[in-house]
Parts: sequence; C-alpha cells; structure tokens
Amino acid sequence: MFLPNVPRYFKPFCPLGKLPPVNLGGSLPQGVNGDILLLGCGDVRSIMFTTYCERDFPRRKLDITCCDIEPAVLARNVLLFTLLIDGVSADIAWDVYFHLRISEASKKLVKDQAQKMVLLSGNIDQWSEGHYGSVLKFCDKASLQQVRQIWSRYASHLKSEARFEKDLQYARDLSTRTLDTSDWEVDTTSYTRSTAPTLHSKKEDIVLALAHYREHGNFSSPPETWANPLFSEPLSPNTYIYSGTDPISGFHLATAYASLIPTSPLRPSIDGKAPKVVNAAKAQFREWVAAFQGIRQHRLALRFAVSDALSFSHALQIISTSGSTSTNLFRQQFDMMPVDFDPAAYGTVNLAPTLFDVIDDSNLADHLGALNILVAAAPLLKPSASSTLLTGTFQMTKKTLKEQFDNMLHGHVPTVSLLLGLTPVNLWTNATSVSFVGEATASYIAVGGDKPKLHSRVAWKLNSTFFPRPDSSTVLKVEPQALAKAVFQLFTRMFAGEDFESFPDPGSENLIEQMKTNTDPVFHRGSFAATIKRIRANTSTDWTSFWEHLFRMINQGKHQYDSWSGVSYHWDLDVQLHLQGLYSSKWLKENITPNPGMGGFNAWGNIPEVVCVTVVVPKEDVDEFYNADLPRVVAPTLEGFLIPNGFSGSQNFADTHVAFGEVKTSGSRETEDFSIAVSQDPLGWQGKSPLVASFYVPSRALQAGPNSMKDKKDTKVGIRLQRTRTSTFGFEFVPLSTTLYMTVVSDKSNVFITKYGPGMSGYPFAGGEAVPVAENSTTPAGASVATQITANLEDDKIKSLCGHVDFSSSQQGKSLLAERVSIELRQSSPSSIDIVFGKGTLICPVSFPSPVDKGLAKVRIARTSGYVEIIAPLADPLTSKALTRFMYPATLGEDSVPISLNIPHVNLDSLPILDVASSQLSARERQRWVNDGPISARMNFKRSLENMILVALGVPSDPKLPWEPRYSDFAFKHSGLESPIVVYIHAIRLNAPDATVVADAAVFQATKQVFEQARASDAATQKSALPVFAERCRTWTHGPKCEYKKPKATIPLSTKLGEQHMCSCGKGKFPEGYLDGAAWGESASKHAVRVAISLSFSVPFVEDTMDIESHDKCHFCKATKGKNGGGLGMCPRCRNVVYCSEDCRRKDWKDHLKDCKPHDAAAK
Repeated sequence: MFLPNVPRYFKPFCPLGKLPPVNLGGSLPQGVNGDILLLGCGDVRSIMFTTYCERDFPRRKLDITCCDIEPAVLARNVLLFTLLIDGVSADIAWDVYFHLRISEASKKLVKDQAQKMVLLSGNIDQWSEGHYGSVLKFCDKASLQQVRQIWSRYASHLKSEARFEKDLQYARDLSTRTLDTSDWEVDTTSYTRSTAPTLHSKKEDIVLALAHYREHGNFSSPPETWANPLFSEPLSPNTYIYSGTDPISGFHLATAYASLIPTSPLRPSIDGKAPKVVNAAKAQFREWVAAFQGIRQHRLALRFAVSDALSFSHALQIISTSGSTSTNLFRQQFDMMPVDFDPAAYGTVNLAPTLFDVIDDSNLADHLGALNILVAAAPLLKPSASSTLLTGTFQMTKKTLKEQFDNMLHGHVPTVSLLLGLTPVNLWTNATSVSFVGEATASYIAVGGDKPKLHSRVAWKLNSTFFPRPDSSTVLKVEPQALAKAVFQLFTRMFAGEDFESFPDPGSENLIEQMKTNTDPVFHRGSFAATIKRIRANTSTDWTSFWEHLFRMINQGKHQYDSWSGVSYHWDLDVQLHLQGLYSSKWLKENITPNPGMGGFNAWGNIPEVVCVTVVVPKEDVDEFYNADLPRVVAPTLEGFLIPNGFSGSQNFADTHVAFGEVKTSGSRETEDFSIAVSQDPLGWQGKSPLVASFYVPSRALQAGPNSMKDKKDTKVGIRLQRTRTSTFGFEFVPLSTTLYMTVVSDKSNVFITKYGPGMSGYPFAGGEAVPVAENSTTPAGASVATQITANLEDDKIKSLCGHVDFSSSQQGKSLLAERVSIELRQSSPSSIDIVFGKGTLICPVSFPSPVDKGLAKVRIARTSGYVEIIAPLADPLTSKALTRFMYPATLGEDSVPISLNIPHVNLDSLPILDVASSQLSARERQRWVNDGPISARMNFKRSLENMILVALGVPSDPKLPWEPRYSDFAFKHSGLESPIVVYIHAIRLNAPDATVVADAAVFQATKQVFEQARASDAATQKSALPVFAERCRTWTHGPKCEYKKPKATIPLSTKLGEQHMCSCGKGKFPEGYLDGAAWGESASKHAVRVAISLSFSVPFVEDTMDIESHDKCHFCKATKGKNGGGLGMCPRCRNVVYCSEDCRRKDWKDHLKDCKPHDAAAK
C-alpha cells in the first residue's frame, strides 16, 4: 500500500458530495474523444453534469473510469445509471438517489431493480454481455463481486424503518465522538460556495429545507416514510452515515437567487410547496437526466473499480507498461484481494484506457497527500498539451493559500514539480476564469472555532506542454550532489512528523483538539521510494554518486534513528528502494546463507534479499485495545516491527497491510513456493477472526534465531502504534500500551514467512519500470543541433535553467561561431529563447520546461568548442515581462486543433442568462489602481473586460453613481493604423462552475473606426485571448482549410497590427436570431465569431485575491486583537491595512512597502 496504515474502527459512509459538480471534459477541445479517470469519484453529479455540457457540441466519445474506496457508493451510482438507461423519470430518480426515506413505490422499484442486477452479475463476463454492459463496465471481477453484495442487500432489504432511525441517531452521536465538527445544521460555508457568484447572504429557505430533510429524510410533502435501501443497507455498528450528508449543496444554487430571463436554461419552476433551492436543484437534475438519457450509448462508457486511489493508479501504471493484467497490489486496507484487471478489457490493446486525458482526484489531496497523488497519477497522463491532472484541497494548514500552495509538495513547488515532470500552469499565467471571491467570502463569514475550509484546485500538466511539440519528452539534467540535497530536503519534510521536538505540549489541557488538528501521516518509506522513482524517470544524473550523497545525508540526519523512542526506519527504506528496483544496498545481500538445519525459510535453496512477514494478531488482543474509546475515536497508525537479536531498539516497517480473516497455507515452510492466503471475515471488526498483518523485511534480519545463537533471545516481531503526535500524546497518556501484539519469529502459529505477500505471485512494485528518456531529446527546428537542459539549484531550489546547444554537428552553426558572428537572445515565448546569429542568418530556439526570464539571462559562447549556453532564471509570475501577456496560453494539438492550457470550455447555450458581476483584480492590483501605481497591459485588459461586462449589465463603473443604460456594442481600439475589434454582447450568462459570469458575445474586425478608443498597449493581449475565448465555446469543427493547419501556424495566428489573429472557421456560425440586436449590417455579421468572454482573475496561490481581512486582522500575523489586548492599529502612511503591534508593522514593512502609498496622495 502507498499510505501508512490507519485502521478506522468507525467509518463514515458518504453517499453525497457537498461540492457543486464540474465539467470533467472542460479541459479537452470539443470533438476530441476523452479518457477520464476519477479518483474517489463520489456521487454521480459531475458525470451527469458533464453529459449536460456535451449537448450540441461536436460529437465525441467519453470513457470515464470511476474509482472509489467504498463499494456502497459505486453500488448506488450504478443502480441509478441502470434506472436512467431503462428510462425512469428524473423525479423518480431524484427520490431514489437523494432521499433517505422514499415512497413505497420507489422502495419496490429499488428492490426490483437490485434483484435484476444481481441476476445479471453472476460473473464479469455475464455482466459485460448483459443489458447494461455496453455502457456500465467493471474494471475487475472483485469490484463487481463487492458491488453485487450491496445490491443483494438492497434486494432483500431486511432493515426496518425503526432500525434505520436508530442508525441515523447513532450517526448523530458518532459525529461528536469522532471529532467530526460537521453537525446536522446548515453548513454556511458550503452554501455560500454553492450559491456563488450571487453571494446570497439570506438563506432562510435553505435552513427550512434542510430542517425538513433532517427531520423527514426527504423534501416531499407530505413526507414519505419508507427507509431507502441505498442509504440504510450500508450502515453497520462500524459504518455511520456522514453527518454532513446533504442532497442540495452539491448543485449550482445561484439560479435560485439570481434573476433569470423567462427563456433562460435551468430556470427553476415556481412551486409554492418546495423551497426555491430545492426547485433549483431539481431543475438542474432534470436537465442532466435528459442529457444522460439522450446521449448515444456508443458515445459513453463508465467503468467502476473498488480500490484505494493510490493503489489503483499504481496498478494502472503497471499494466500500462508491463502488458499484464495482474499487479500484486492490494486494492485497499482491510481487503486481501489484489488489483487484477479484467483480461477481456485490459488485456486487449486500446479496449480500456490505461492512460488518460483528464485525471481528477476528487479533492483527495488533503487525505492522501498531493505529492502522493502526483507521483501515482502523473505517469497516467497522455503525452498531450490538453492532458490535465486536477488536485483539490479543503484544509487550511497555513495562513494564506499562497503559503498553503508552497507547502503542498513539501518543497519549493517549481522545483519539485520540475523534478516530477509536471507544471502547474496557473502558477505561471496568474490568470484564471474561476472566481475565488465566493470561496474567500465563505471562509471569512464562517462561524465557530474550526479552521477555514477553502476549496482550491490546481491543474497540473506535463512540462512538455511548454515544448514546441507537446507530445515530446525530455529529461532534466541535474548534478548528483545538488539533486541528492534537494531530495533529502524533500525527505525531511515528508517525515517531519517523526521529529519529537515538533510535537505539541503533552501537558496541554486541550489535548484532544491538538490531536484533531494534526492529521494522519500520509507518507512512509515506500511513498518516498515511489517519489524518487518518478524523479528518476524525468531527470538525468550520475545515479551512483546521487545515492552516495543521499545516504550520507540521511545517515547523518535525525530520521535515521530516534534515540528517544529507539525507533529506526533504516531497514524499511532499504527494503522499499529494493522492492521498487531503485537501489539495493550491499547490506541486504550480505550473509544470506541457506541453513536447512534452522528450518523455515532458512532452508530455501535461494533466499531473496527481502521476504514478507505475516503476523496473526489474536482477536482478543485487538478487542482489548479497541475497547477503549480513544483508539476508536482517534484512529492510530499501525506498523510492523522487528527487534532483532542484540538490538536495543526496533526496526519499524510502516508499509503494513491488515485485514480480518483466517490464514490458509500452501506448501512446506522449508520450500520457496510456500505461500499463504487469507480468507477474509465479512464481519470485520464485529467478527471473531484475528487481524492478519503483513509487511516486507530484510531476510538477513531474520536469520539469527535460537538455533544459531542460543545465548540470545529470538528475534521479536509484532504490530504497534506508529509514533505520531496522536499516539505519543494520546495513547501514551492513557492506560493503553502502544504495542498491539508481539511474539517471536519462531512462533509457527502466528508468524508466517513467505517470499511474497498473502495471495500474491510477485513483489508489489510501485508502477511499471519507468525508462528515462534519452538525454539529447530536443532538436531545434531549422538547425541540426542538440540541446540539453540542466537545472541549477541554489538552497535546494531550482533558480535557473541552462540550455546547452551543441553546434558541433551543424556545419552552418560551427562556421558562424568560428567567424565570430554576433549573437543575441530573443524571447519568442515565455518558455522559449531564440539564439539569433547576426540579423537572422541562423535562429535556434531553445525550449525550456518552465517559463524563464530572458531579461535576466546570461549567455556563454564557446566559439572554439562549438556550443552556446543560455542560463535563464525561472520567471517570476508577478514581475517577469515575459509573462505579461501569458494569461490564456494555447497551442495546436493533433490535426492542428487548438488547445487552451488554462481556461475550461463552456457550453454557452446551456448556461443560465442572468444579472450578476464579480471583482477580478487582486488585492495588489487594486492598490495600484487606486494609488495610481504602474499599470500593466494585463491590468488594462482585465479592467476592459470588467467594464465591458458591467456596462452590458447596466452597472455603473463608479458605485456611487446611479445605474446606467445597458449597452451591447463595444470595441477594442488599438491605434490609428488598425481597425478596432468590435464586440457585441448577446447575453451575460451565469457560469456557476467558475463562480462567476461569462459574456456570450460575437466579435469581428471592423472596417472603420466608429467606437471609443481603448489603450493601444492592450492589442497583443486582446488578440492572444480572443482566439481562446472562441475555442472554449465553439460548436463547430475546424475545416480542412483552417488557417491553424498551415505550416508554422500558431494560436493566435498573429498579434501584429493589421494581421489576422484567429482562424475563419467560426465566422457567421450563430444560433438563429443571435445578432438581431447588434448594430451591424448583415455583411459584418458574416465575419463575426462567437466567443465566451470571461473575467480574468488572479490565482489565489500566486497572490492574495481579496483584501477582505485587511481591517479585521493583522496584515502580518493575522491576529484579530492587539498584542496588548486592545484594538488593531492602522498603517499610519496608507491607512489601508492594520497591525496588532509595532513589531508586526516593522516586520511587514519590506513586503508592504511596494503597495503602501501615502493616504493624502491617494485622496488627491
């Protein structure tokens, strides 16, 4: 497994998500088939919403793989999809899927449907060939078996209504005992998020609606009373329904409060009996159902797998590189079944996807660790600029999102992401169509003592996206010592939780609260090894030297051996590096000698370096420990350990797998083919079977036994609590031992030594063997030269990239160097710098895997040796001129189809038409605007967009002025030498997934100057953005004569004055009557193109997007009161920010200085 083992006695059942859905295909160009992977897929709403967004777009096929750790979640999802395929109405589907209590007719429908599905799912072949198998598929037979067991329970439905009511009350009680701060009241933060961008503050109807739902289990009037099997059957003494289960916060609820035109899509019906938020949610669900039922079955495939997201991702890595459908990876904790894919689907080329266009982690980064997710899922991305890996977080562990982002990968984000072969595109663009205003406001108005939960998503792409051919690959060359130092720093941060000095005060009065705020560890040495494996696939270095430097630093560090606890993970690291094929220490191989006289594995003819130890923990020992309330409430982390002969401390092994069951042996212990399997106990915690725990150890550590060293005790082995903040300051201060069970390796009843894990036929390699790309991987167009990119690290951070261009194989290049022809650098794109000989005699572009700054670059010219080097620092997202217009970058993909890199596609005709606006300038930009600071072309462009949308809505640019007449016609005027770009805004539409609005507009290049002049400096920015705005909403296809298909074409085609900036394919293609209100002639309409113009927001993890707290919290330390107990004091110079003390004001002065303008000057 790829996470530390945290067995939870109480497990929440989360049938419904609280986040509004997203369009899963939003990053893909229209008309391009998409393979999508959902990790922790949750409920069906994003899938349903995606089919709704596909309406009227160019046809394509979507193949969506849904992975979830909970079989009951997949069981209810698949049952709903089968009902929809059978033609069940949206209202009945709503009742079945969202209501805890349903009508008798709906209950009968569920039971009958479940019985039918049980009959169709005897085995995976039967299901695949059955009525639903062409659309709904299972990745493996074990997943189908587990889901089928849930369907059987639906069909029998033995649980009474009284028993279900007790289960619900049990869940309410557990929500307090498990430290779950979510209660059964209205979650203000969730509803502020769901109603964005309306930011509706008065939500009495939400309170009333949820009060009715909490009391009756539905929104029906009169209320239905029959227990819904989809909710009641998964519950048990160890499984409770999540206290925040809420059917409507997962919809886009702005339509309930915004004023929509009568013909607007998704306009809620007026139903006096139901609250308007319920009507809004139902209106959306009806349209989604219609879209799902209307999509042709051959255009949609949904695949399901019950598995931990990390195990499933690594399993996909294995089969994508090995060709085998068996992986030797456990599917999840408490499950001894391996991830073995269906050979009929995954054993055939191109039948089921193993590489994906979109991977969405469903906000699992908080629980699994963003670094773990990137390591597991990034290798599954297709080599395309459109391929995107989305990670989401809720938990705020730092003061700002920028600090949170910097801590996300446990190291400098640009450095770690480059080593992993990834790039967070929005870090460099600092531009997004997604508004963070609602999210920040939700956090700001949240009540109670909990930390704010800010939902943020990061889109990661392969760093080859920045290359001229995004499907190409390269490796980053790094000096071994520098790489080892950077990896060591990553190591220390990953395992900072093992540092005793960082633990909270054990004598604290609020010990439980401290344990609650310290999350479970998400890394073990196997996670670290998998990270190095990913780094190795993307970098080039002297690996022998790298390992020497890395181990030297680890052996000198505090994580090698902890004298306080006597715990070491040295052998665990050796084992994990060996298992993953990275490095095998000499120690592992030394003194491993067969000795038949000692018995057991010592008698094997060929003893491997690593073996699996399985320990059977008697159920009474488990019950004795977990009978106490604390380990049930605050789940401890368990790990295996050895105390070898002659050692005073233990060697711990955190990659430990557990399940309840009985061990079955096969073969003789004295032969290599000796193996075990575990017959799982379906009752789990409530059963009588022992806990079976397995982990890999060095063989050498087990060979010193009582027969060979009679004067010493036998090696001890067992299971204990990992030394975390929770165990150290919780379980050690209550009468509980931190050792769950211990015995000796010679205990044949409870200890089994095998070559592989239980039920496995091989070692659990983390992903397939990644083969590093050849070093000389890029050859600039127009010259026969080779380029190598080297990373230069300072203080463990990549500060600059060196592009080494070797002209030794280019006769022209060698001659020009020898003739001492002048050389200059020219930045052709944020990630590309051209080496220009003379006046363009030879141009050699050097592409970097990240944006760089030519203005600060240095050049080395070796005319005799025949090479040129460019040492370019990484670009600064806030200050680098190279990124000024890098707001909505796009590239041309396969068949020259444009690909937007950071703005999602929208289906304009499906969006509601409404009246709402939002603020898009960051706090820094607003300060500069107000204080007459330097204004960039980027800021001008953003204000142009904002003013245009505000005027279209009739909102005055100055809030003190009365509302103005609404206008629809605008122009971007560039200079007296070029005609303006004319814009006609047909409608302002609600773009709820982005929490903002979008202008549904038409644009064309006018033939005469008839509109108000705009700043000329905006021209290139506007021409770069408009082709992307056209692509994101296009309903047409690019024809064979498309200008983008011409040789050397780019998007935009040009930003120069008088030249065409977008292709002609979309001209004149509008819905009927679209341009009736435009002040254009018919001839002009033929040349217009439909666009989706979005406001451009700053990215919250690049800079603060709001200053909502500027007068409520100290600008430096965020304190809400003065240090002396008094109030906060304003900055005496600008009066825009406040401080809790003079000390904080002094510490913040260096950063605040650039935005601090004298108050008197600003007033003037």
